[in-house]
Amino acid sequence: MEEKKGRMTMKKPQFAAALMTGLLTAALVLGCGAGPDTPKEPEPQKPKITLNYETVKLEQGRELSLAKLTNADKITITKSFHRTGAMTKIGETIYIRNANTGTILEAKLEDDSLKVTNAEFVKDVPEKSFLSNDGKDLLYTDAKYKVMAVAADGTSRPFYDKDVRGMVGVPGKDEAVSFYNARAVVRYAIADGKVSQEIGTVIPKERDELLTTPSGLVCDGQHAYLFGSTLDGKMSVGAVAAYSLDGTQAYVIGRKHAPGRKPGYLASAFDVAVTDDYLLVFDGNIRQLNIFNKKDGSFVDRIKADKLFDGQNDVQMMPYEGNQVLVLVKDSSKKGTEGDTGDKVFMLKI
Repeated sequence: MEEKKGRMTMKKPQFAAALMTGLLTAALVLGCGAGPDTPKEPEPQKPKITLNYETVKLEQGRELSLAKLTNADKITITKSFHRTGAMTKIGETIYIRNANTGTILEAKLEDDSLKVTNAEFVKDVPEKSFLSNDGKDLLYTDAKYKVMAVAADGTSRPFYDKDVRGMVGVPGKDEAVSFYNARAVVRYAIADGKVSQEIGTVIPKERDELLTTPSGLVCDGQHAYLFGSTLDGKMSVGAVAAYSLDGTQAYVIGRKHAPGRKPGYLASAFDVAVTDDYLLVFDGNIRQLNIFNKKDGSFVDRIKADKLFDGQNDVQMMPYEGNQVLVLVKDSSKKGTEGDTGDKVFMLKI
């Protein structure tokens, strides 16, 4: 070290050594943090939808849980006459036929609200269109009763080119079943994204004692459930016919002349939802929701729809998860209007 004019100076060799020491120290410090990248913290999972359920006691003592949801985007399924087949679900995406706009929209449950994610997923859809899915794509009937398939990206293609009232995918299989007035319920194979061939008859055409006028069809992968009305003498009554996919009759609820029909009597069968363990039937003629055991069709309980759904009684149902059912109910006070408040939305849990 030398002192020049009151300040300390360092000779060149000393300065070079000090510089090298500093650089080595810095490299060591930085090297300690090098090596493999520290794994990222896993992203927190999106919390499951939590709803505020209330307990409701049914007529014969059974209880179910009911939650009210917000119809954030004022969805309206039906303007006038009740039509089933208005909702279907693939994964977390719900497809709904919206009568106000003549479209099929995409929606999801977020928190306690039903929210539209794509208001015009399919355009120019008739109100009579029957919605379902094959586990991959949305299926719907167009104005000429032909079945169309729509992929998640909105790409549309013909799925079945013969007239049917509706077609329902068979969960877990590359198959579908169809129904139409005065025709058999038929089972088909699916290949290359469309119906390829007929497999067989599930419910025969000669079913006058079961159902003269079918309204809809649902399938849980094991059985097909055809529902609608039939004649008991001169009186029209409701009926639900459950058949295995090989064509074996399991049971018929509301069969005319059946000695044990009550207390499971149906005046009509406007809509049906099949959950893991139960079969729910909306009896529109007497505004009543009936619950049956899916396994054998035995009666469980019932409740008046207007008591359950805030005085409203035009009910559309869709199984959600487990023994939950998403319900959209027409606001009857808005008949004759454009439905500016939208339908009321509920979730049932049995």
